[in-house]
Amino acid sequence: MLYAYILTVLILAVLFGLCLKYPATALGTKPRLDLLGPQGLPVLGNLLDIYPHRLHILSWITAMGRQYGELFSWTVPLTGRTIVINRPEWIDHVHKNEGTIYGKGEVALAVFSQFPGRGSPFSTEGAEWRHSRKVIKPVFEARNLAIGVSEIMEEMMTLAHGLLHYAAKRDVTIDFNELCGRLVLAIFCKLALSLDMPLLTDASCLSEPHVIVENLHVLNTISSGRLPNPFWTITEKLDGRERRFKAARQQLFKVIEDIIKSRQDASDNGGTHRDFLSTLLEEEDTTDLDLMRDELVSLLFAGRDTTQNALIWSLHELSRSPAWFDKMREEAQMNALPPNHAADPCTRLQNYPIHLAVLYETLRLWPGVPKNGRSALRDDVLPAIPDRGYDPIRVGKGNFVAWSDWDMMKGEAIWGPDAKVFNPARHLDAERRFVKPPSPKFHAFGAGPRLCPGVQLASYEFVAIWANLLPSFDFVAEVKERYPTDALTITMREPFIVKAIPWSG
Repeated sequence: MLYAYILTVLILAVLFGLCLKYPATALGTKPRLDLLGPQGLPVLGNLLDIYPHRLHILSWITAMGRQYGELFSWTVPLTGRTIVINRPEWIDHVHKNEGTIYGKGEVALAVFSQFPGRGSPFSTEGAEWRHSRKVIKPVFEARNLAIGVSEIMEEMMTLAHGLLHYAAKRDVTIDFNELCGRLVLAIFCKLALSLDMPLLTDASCLSEPHVIVENLHVLNTISSGRLPNPFWTITEKLDGRERRFKAARQQLFKVIEDIIKSRQDASDNGGTHRDFLSTLLEEEDTTDLDLMRDELVSLLFAGRDTTQNALIWSLHELSRSPAWFDKMREEAQMNALPPNHAADPCTRLQNYPIHLAVLYETLRLWPGVPKNGRSALRDDVLPAIPDRGYDPIRVGKGNFVAWSDWDMMKGEAIWGPDAKVFNPARHLDAERRFVKPPSPKFHAFGAGPRLCPGVQLASYEFVAIWANLLPSFDFVAEVKERYPTDALTITMREPFIVKAIPWSG
């Protein structure tokens, strides 16, 4: 009895001491009176603020930004202090010191090792990241895109035209999100894997689940919810997400592994291909199936989502600004593309300034990766911004600096009083030529060493698909507010139901 009493007193004394030492921050973190942010609890910090919003953290960060501005902070047990730095000057500083002062951090590396996988560029740093990047980069290079990509686009757009004519003839609505996801996936599979997948058979196929599409969505959303939740390995056992995640990953990985094994067998029998998978088999240790699978999954996830989301959010904005639809259609017709024919890869993009302006304005308002961050590998100081009233900002080793492109690229202090308005004209000069916005003010493709390697391919796919569709179809969508799912990428939350109407001019 005495021992129990003494133990209780000791525990209470320790807790009291910890509460005195950490009165408003998480265990192990120091107070920062120079940083605004939500008031924390003793020892727990802001855990009880974060946890209820872990599955929609993007909207919570937006709400905090409205209250505290471009710079604010919070603390959570285990992960420590997060500092939000929604200014291009600070993000530029972080990217310039990528790999020396800033890195992914243990939390992000642990999450991304689960998906896309341990061998992906998302879950590696240093020499491993450079190797992974070197392997996947060739698929996006202009000289390689020029090999067969226009023929692939023509083939896939013929299928898309057939599906849309089928739907229009029967007065059937379609889910534009599903259509774009399947179309871009079909292009990727043909381009990178020389694989024909029956993804665009008829309008009814859009309502049928597809193993790759469905499982990528599950993995995307669950992975995002893990990043702000230091206890995800425990909570996911309780809410069933761990089971869903493992089932989705197993199904997706099996599909990719079967594709790799099939190609290996074909190569052993004298088959030859000129695509990314053949390059991967030449570059990598072919006995390391996991590594090749993870690199393919990374390419599939990043390459598909960027273009799909740009297409659907552009239609969302164009539906509310139909004059730009007319400008794009006129530009496509002026370039005189034959029916079902896509623009030449990488060489004619300059002929489509309106399309490019619409793409970049869409990505400004709906950035492909809406939130991101880096962990400080050692102590650092962010530069002062005198005209915004910011002195140099200390960043301690282990602190996580985060930013929201979703908020930053809608910020009036950065983009002007019409920052929240869809206006592609901001990316055109007086002669109506496309002007690429400067980085990191425009940050949709990242910056620095980790700049997205798929910029060229995503731009080409976006332009080629719209330039192909608009001379033949008009798309009627309900004009209403639409919202993203809180995921690693800017996925639309609900189906995007539209009616395709043949365009006769």
